[in-house]
Amino acid sequence: MLIKQPLTKILFMDIETVGCCPNYDVCSNLNPTVSEQFDKYFDWFLKRFPEDELAGEDIKNYVFTKRTALVPEFAKIVCVSFAFVLDDGSVRKQTFSDDDEFKLLKNVQGLLNKVGKLDFWLCGHNLKNFDIPMLAKRMIVNNLMPPTMLPTYDTKPWEIKAIDTKEVWQYGAYTSIGSLDLLCSSLGIQTPKDGDIVGDKVHSEYWEKQNLKGISEYCEKDVNVLIEIIKKLKELQ
Repeated sequence: MLIKQPLTKILFMDIETVGCCPNYDVCSNLNPTVSEQFDKYFDWFLKRFPEDELAGEDIKNYVFTKRTALVPEFAKIVCVSFAFVLDDGSVRKQTFSDDDEFKLLKNVQGLLNKVGKLDFWLCGHNLKNFDIPMLAKRMIVNNLMPPTMLPTYDTKPWEIKAIDTKEVWQYGAYTSIGSLDLLCSSLGIQTPKDGDIVGDKVHSEYWEKQNLKGISEYCEKDVNVLIEIIKKLKELQ
């Protein structure tokens, strides 16, 4: 069996992040300490995303709005969605979304502390490289203790209770492509990336349109397909 954990012992999750401010200019005024750090790491952003050099004169605002949601030190979590499957096959979901990141993360902390005592495994796409470190770091920034369910620097590899569907799909070939959209298309599952809101639009949907409801619905779609992916992998013959 490819996925050995019982379906009813998996907590499916996804998070949505935005840059900590609407743009670089606003950040310079409201949080100059962060903007100074962004200046120091600006070359790092350009090396990682060389295509951004074509943005023109307003390149700092462009990079800030497009890339800071990916980096915990410059980001803000605006939505976290969870789901788990009950014994009768029904799905129970819980989504936290809030402009107040501390309040949001406090709720997430409480849920993960509770679930961690029930021997659950986390499941997400690119969970180990993005969702887990993003959650843990943003909790620390907000003076919150990350739940023990989130692996830390001294967690042994075999102690990590997390199913990363990107890692599963890559099958050890870490240079291979493995987006959630591609995985869904390959497995015949409807992609969650077919709506008006997609990953690179979350920042503008939040800061320009205050569309937390739409962002939450987008986040929940990712959680829904995670369940379908794991079901399909568990049904392999």
